[in-house]
Amino acid sequence: MDKRLLLAFVLAVLVIAGCSGGGGGRIDRPTEIDYRRGTDGLVLSFPVGTLTKLYENDQNVKMVVEVKNKGAFPQFEESGLNGHIWLGGFDNNIIELLPEETLLDESALEGKSPYNLEGGYLGVVINGKVYNLPSGTSYYKPTLKVTVTYKYQTIAAPEVCIDPNPRSTDVKEKVCDITRFGSVSLSSSQGAPVAVTRVDEDATHDSTLFKFYIQNVGKGLVIDENDISNDPNKGYDWDEMNKVRLSDVSIGNRKVTECRPDIGSYIDLINDKGYVFCKFSTAGINTVYTSPLNIVLEYGYANSIDKDIEIFEEVVY
Repeated sequence: MDKRLLLAFVLAVLVIAGCSGGGGGRIDRPTEIDYRRGTDGLVLSFPVGTLTKLYENDQNVKMVVEVKNKGAFPQFEESGLNGHIWLGGFDNNIIELLPEETLLDESALEGKSPYNLEGGYLGVVINGKVYNLPSGTSYYKPTLKVTVTYKYQTIAAPEVCIDPNPRSTDVKEKVCDITRFGSVSLSSSQGAPVAVTRVDEDATHDSTLFKFYIQNVGKGLVIDENDISNDPNKGYDWDEMNKVRLSDVSIGNRKVTECRPDIGSYIDLINDKGYVFCKFSTAGINTVYTSPLNIVLEYGYANSIDKDIEIFEEVVY
């Protein structure tokens, strides 16, 4: 056989083998992506070149505020973000500024996921106009404060050890040692502005005990879930702030036996920190295993950005 024909035949066989998969029909799957990272929820910014120098009687003031969701809530087909945007910091008798919509489009602000590593984005248009400066005043420099308020969720799932008989003197191999899991520090980067930072674990003869620590690791304020639709420029009652709701706690797919405060109740954050006690009954369990301790937290959150605006007296020739 001609050498060139032989070479062509071999290449054709290799191509056909490659197209057939060569691995019994196995399909390569993408590697797992940890998208629950970061300490932000909704983040605000002004685009480069935002108009900040205005004059008396400007009737068509327009600017844009960018809103990005840099956390992991809500996931696809989830809801409940309930985001609102607010403006303040200026004299309404001198300048009027209003967002075109105060309620943010939730469908545009989906959280980060394996399919959307950047998170959602929304541009909010702000319209306004400038009135006359007070008599004798030729210059006014207010600070525009833009605030976003919204509901958010944190999910943490540190691995813990479940041992129904941790102090047994029986000699046997165990997949985990509860003493090694006695205190587990977590990364505060959990795709949300509130994080579970540490889990302490202990055991009694019939239960596994947990104490986990919670912290506001974001740049904003933890607010009451019921205050999300209220103007933050009017302020919040101090006793309604810094409260995080314990939405759910489970070991794998089993609910914990009890918690203090109870599941569904609020955890008070003092100096941005709080903690919860939970108990998991090991009655009926006769093996040692590891499992994720699933902790779900829900809360209202508010964060702001500032922008200086300059208003000059209208020049009349």
